[in-house]
Amino acid sequence: MMSLSRRCTRTVICVIFLIQTVVFIVTMMPRQAAVQKVTTTVLELDTVAMTTAAPPDNDTLELFLADYEEQCERQFLPKRSNFVGSYGGGNRASLCPCIPDSLEGPLNISALHPLPIGEMELQQKELKPGGMWSPSSCQPRQRVAIIIPFRDREEHLMLLLNILHPMLQRQMLHYTIFVIEQSRPPVFNKAALMNTGYMEARNVADFDCYIFHDVDMLPENDRNFYTCSESPRHVGSHIDKWKYTVPYPGIFGGVTAFTKELFEHVNGFSNQFYGWGGEDDDMYSRIRAKNLTIVRFSKTVARYTMIKHKGDVGNPYNVKSGIAWKFRPKHYLIDGLNSLRYKLVEVELRPLYFWMLVALPPHPSYFKRSQRSIRVTSGTKPVLVLTSVERVSLAAAFLWYSLILG
Repeated sequence: MMSLSRRCTRTVICVIFLIQTVVFIVTMMPRQAAVQKVTTTVLELDTVAMTTAAPPDNDTLELFLADYEEQCERQFLPKRSNFVGSYGGGNRASLCPCIPDSLEGPLNISALHPLPIGEMELQQKELKPGGMWSPSSCQPRQRVAIIIPFRDREEHLMLLLNILHPMLQRQMLHYTIFVIEQSRPPVFNKAALMNTGYMEARNVADFDCYIFHDVDMLPENDRNFYTCSESPRHVGSHIDKWKYTVPYPGIFGGVTAFTKELFEHVNGFSNQFYGWGGEDDDMYSRIRAKNLTIVRFSKTVARYTMIKHKGDVGNPYNVKSGIAWKFRPKHYLIDGLNSLRYKLVEVELRPLYFWMLVALPPHPSYFKRSQRSIRVTSGTKPVLVLTSVERVSLAAAFLWYSLILG
């Protein structure tokens, strides 16, 4: 009788275990497939790029600087509306040199530490309120807006500003640094913040160049000029994380540069990518849809250190970021600058930067589950996100399985 009872119990346990397993697999299939699709595509492209990517056009620093100077002298002439100070007459002889003697070349990033904000403000006493600076000895060739999407990275921001301000001044640019901080919703939307930064900066001044800059990207060479040309430019193209290679041809993130005309031509960034991943690959597709060519400087100067950090609670992996790999020319026309919605909550002209606090529309409903989720990662790439239902199913499955073995 006892033996029959045990057999029945084991049968019931096996059935329950089977049901729990099926529930777990069914609930995970669609999202795991999306993650797997993106991860596999990236890995395949990385492998191809490592073995077949063409070398940079400029093999030496001398060739690069000669090419840049020729382009600069021909193209980088300030708009009459941007002439400043005693150089308002537009005398070409008064223009700042394309390659100033003040440049240092490679920067010792490893020796830098975030300065207290008060100490940095004392060092940058020549800045005007809102983080604006212009050389007094010559007419800058371009007026540049640096747009940094931001939230909860104060130490990273201070470290970046400690590099950017002296570097941009040595490059003799007329620049303003904008820090666009998100107040709500809880899930971060970097691309929408960059669009917001562009729209607001456009109202501040007639900038020649807009540079969109991740807060964790530290430039290693001040000859990587923060200027814009006739093509979209991948400024932060060679990163220590990828051993200073371009991991795949379509990569276009970290630090990018557009003229006003180019950025509006591609309709800015998509506003749909809440969370981590997708917006940079989507921008590459937008550029391709307009038959534009991406420019990358020589790896001798376009080098960056990416600050290592833990994943942000408010920036979970976007399980639907795989849509960025689809080529959607019609969609790019309706999602971007012309569909941007935001509320300017607060504005301050701080000594080191122009700060804006921004509220964006609510994030998609599928993030409500991931906010309560456990994040399973492999290296730096998220590969699995479990909701509460899936966690219960998995725990129950393991429990029944242990009972069977017991």
